[in-house]
Formats: sequence, C-alpha cells, structure tokens
Amino acid sequence: MRRRIVAFVLASWLAAACGPSAGPSPSAVIVTSTTSAFVVATPGAPPPTDTPTIMPQTSTAQSTPYDLLRLTNHPARDETPAWSWDGARITFSSDRTGVYEIYAVDNDGSDLVQLTEDPSIGFKEDPTWSASGIIAFSALFDVSRVFAFNVKLAEEKPFDLSEPTNEGYPEPLSNWYVDAYSPSWSPDGEKIALIMLDSNLVRQAFTINPASGKSTQLTNSSRPVHKPSWSPDGRWIAFSSETEGNEEVYLIGADGRNLTRLTHDPAYDSRPSWSPDSRFIVFSSDRGGSYGLHLMQLDGTYISRLDTGPGEAFDPAWSPDGRYIAFVSDRDGNAEIYRIDAPVLEP
Repeated sequence: MRRRIVAFVLASWLAAACGPSAGPSPSAVIVTSTTSAFVVATPGAPPPTDTPTIMPQTSTAQSTPYDLLRLTNHPARDETPAWSWDGARITFSSDRTGVYEIYAVDNDGSDLVQLTEDPSIGFKEDPTWSASGIIAFSALFDVSRVFAFNVKLAEEKPFDLSEPTNEGYPEPLSNWYVDAYSPSWSPDGEKIALIMLDSNLVRQAFTINPASGKSTQLTNSSRPVHKPSWSPDGRWIAFSSETEGNEEVYLIGADGRNLTRLTHDPAYDSRPSWSPDSRFIVFSSDRGGSYGLHLMQLDGTYISRLDTGPGEAFDPAWSPDGRYIAFVSDRDGNAEIYRIDAPVLEP
C-alpha cells in the first residue's frame, strides 16, 4: 500500500489500561455464562479442586450450541478471521477463487465482499483490521511481505498488488527482502506486530512503524515464533513458540521486556486472541486429542475449554465489544468461519 495512505494518523479504539509495567497481575474475577458461574483463584492461591466448565451455550459438548452461527458457506477454505474495530464486520482469507484472497463479511454472515484481487499471488493471509479502516495482511511472492489497503476503497474496487497507480506499484510495509508474516495492529494504529526472519533466519516477533519503516526485534528465540497478537490495552503481545520443545503461548511486553511463558502442556497451544479488557486470552489447542478453543487468565491460569460443538475449532478471534468469538471449524467438512457468544467476564 502506498506510504501516503498507511501513514494516516490511526485513532485508538481502546484506552490504555493503568497498571504496573513489570508484568501482568490479574485479580480475582467472576466468569459467568448461561450455565455456570465461578471464581477464578487469585494468583498464588491453591487451584480449585472442582472447576466447572465454562459453557456459554445451553448444550452438551457434542450437540450444536444454540448460539453457534455459521458466517461463511463455501467449498473452499475460509481461514484466519479478524474483527473490525467496531465489531460489525470480520475479515478473513479464502481460496474460493483458486488463490487466497482477503474478504469481509458482516458479523451475522451477510454482505460478503472480496477486498483483494490478484490471481498472480497465490497466498494472501492473516488480515488485521485497524481502527481507521486499514487492513494489513501478508502476501507470498518470492518472500512473504506485509501490505495494507484502505477498506472503503477496496470495497469499491478490490486491492490489486500487481496493478500500478499514479504513484507506482503498491509497496509493502515490511522489508522487500525479508520474510514477514502474521501482522497485528497496535490499538493506536501506530505500529504493527509481525513475524520476520532475524539475522539467523529464525522467525522472531518484531514491531514495525508503517510510517517510518523502523522495526524493533522483540524476541530472540532459538526456535520459530508464530502469530503475534497485540493486547487491546497496548501493553502486551501474545504469541506462540516451540522454544521449550512444543508449541506454547507466551507473553512479552510491547517494549520487548518481561517475556513470560503462559501455557505448560504437552499439547499444541497456539493462536492467542485477547478479551477486550486484556485480562483473558482464548487460544487454540489440541489438548484432549482434538483442536478446540481454550480460555486462560493473563497469568496463565487455565480456566476451561469453550463449547463449540462437534468438529475441531481453531483460529479464535475475540470481538472488540466482547460479545462474540469468531473461529474456524471443519465441522461441516471444510474450513468455515463461525461465531459463538463469548463468556461473560465480570470484574
């Protein structure tokens, strides 16, 4: 995307939360749903002996939750959902044209629109939506690069990476010559967290300022880092890595300090997404033998698996208003975007 567009001042959609900068310190909370309510132990207290399962639906684990809504319906693969800043729409990637393009749909599944169109680029993935209506995404050329476009303009004419404008061809936000993946906008829209190769050709978490092009390396792991997710309060970036043997979820400050491992399970834990108040993280995991959505506190205290019904569930995305969690499921035979009611989190 042209620097002129991406350099716009992007308004913040969530206020920065106050609190100590040394690390996360959640307090006791009550989590309620239509079928359960319980107190999560204060950090340092012994774990409860009988923690009930959070079920935001009145159903059994293998029945269809009453609030489950299928948002896409196509034989192709629909993946990597991400919410608009106001929770009204969801952007995602799909190969329904034969190559992966970026799409958007209303949060009730209506008003589907294709936002990119370039059959010469086979993979366009991991869209992220800023508060000012800019979507950044990764596109695979000879290397993977991060581009961005104005949504309103793309709704009128899909963004084409190969089509020149009066200002030349669209330019990436990331380095032309370094692989870059999985962008995530900061709440104030001034930076993007993303994955890039470091000098040792290992995928690490970076932040980049789209206006200046300046990048800052956050992690220095011996193993690849995946899928960063910026907290709504702007203080933290969650991601996953195989640093200690298998894929686990980690937390690091937006300044690169206070690296913390959140999950400790032999399963594959990945794809973290934040609650709007930055107190909880929902993530994908195959603990229990199949992929599902799991909830934990900011200190890593595990709460429960969410009920999404039969079939595997992954790639969660918590809506900015806290009402829904969008995710991908293969319950109908191929990957589609679904939505369930999020657990009600009360202070």
